[in-house]
Amino acid sequence: MAIEDILNAWIDANILLLALVAVWLPMRRIFAHGRFGQALMGQARAMEWIFIAVIVAPFIARLASTPAPAQLNFSDILLAQYLNGNLEMSASRFEFLLGLRTQLTDAFLHQSAFWAQALLVLLALGLAVSVLRLGLAALRLRQVLRRAHPWRRFGRLELLISDETTVPFSTCGLRRRYVVLSANALAHERDLHFTLSHEFQHLRQFDLLHEFAVEALRPFFFCNPAFHLCSRQMRELREMACDQAVVLRRPVVLGGYCRSLIRASNRARVGRAVFVPVGPAVGFVETSRGSALDSQLGRRIVALTGHTPSPLGQHAWKGIGLLLCLCLVLGAVLLRSPTGWSHDRIMLSMIVNLERLDQRNASPAQIPELFVSASDINLP
Repeated sequence: MAIEDILNAWIDANILLLALVAVWLPMRRIFAHGRFGQALMGQARAMEWIFIAVIVAPFIARLASTPAPAQLNFSDILLAQYLNGNLEMSASRFEFLLGLRTQLTDAFLHQSAFWAQALLVLLALGLAVSVLRLGLAALRLRQVLRRAHPWRRFGRLELLISDETTVPFSTCGLRRRYVVLSANALAHERDLHFTLSHEFQHLRQFDLLHEFAVEALRPFFFCNPAFHLCSRQMRELREMACDQAVVLRRPVVLGGYCRSLIRASNRARVGRAVFVPVGPAVGFVETSRGSALDSQLGRRIVALTGHTPSPLGQHAWKGIGLLLCLCLVLGAVLLRSPTGWSHDRIMLSMIVNLERLDQRNASPAQIPELFVSASDINLP
């Protein structure tokens, strides 16, 4: 895969992320109320599938290229609309707009303009800072795991007790998975049971793999606010899905589970934790401050105490996720750059040439003045 194809696929992924946010957020607001909106486990799975499609589809579309006559793209669709008279614009301007992205990417790849050099420096700095932050978070997490005290071990799963955090969280290494509990967690048997149930549900749903994948991709999309918004949405949906799965297995513990969340959040905010689970880890509660209902904790409790989700709603959200995945794959295919000369592009080029010729003929001819008056001649 050439460097130009990689750059174009990265640009396509950023465009599709923006399109995803524009579609997903209004759709969630529309279905927020009622039993259909309470199908949080289906929403979490759908969001994960969509996110994978957004990142992977542009690169697959660039690799699986088709011959020029069979390659459909947005440029050819717009060109067909222009030739049919549905777009009012001069041919020269329309040709310039069609080729603007190609000109910009070529200038960036060849570093032929100052803005391209400045943009490359900014992207390199942002990438380096993001990689450094991710590396520091992983290093700090590893140090916390090393200094934690082993409590229980079940095969590849290890339970640890740490004095450096008040927020229980789960993470994993290359060979083992870890659930790290705060030192005061053992003093509350009821809260300990709910915490372990929640973190074990994360492991069942393979949420750690998704979290690691998102954090690994973050340095490459640090400049796109849609990526950060999508990752926050996925994290919140995963937490709500885990809460819902725990409560659906044992509906009688709903009140106790909500009170446990509140107590865990209070301990996380009041206690002075040396380590807060960020980066490649999944925490039990959030540590940011805010009003009860505006915070993630408030939304989790409201979601738990709402209507009981129906299996039909869970499957419906998965169906919506698959449909959006297909739409995003189609969008990635249509975003590909056109290759070769089609009949429509030859026609556009002819129209541009005729337009320029017409402009040249319409301009007044510059005829040199061959005759001068005698008064203009200075004779000795």
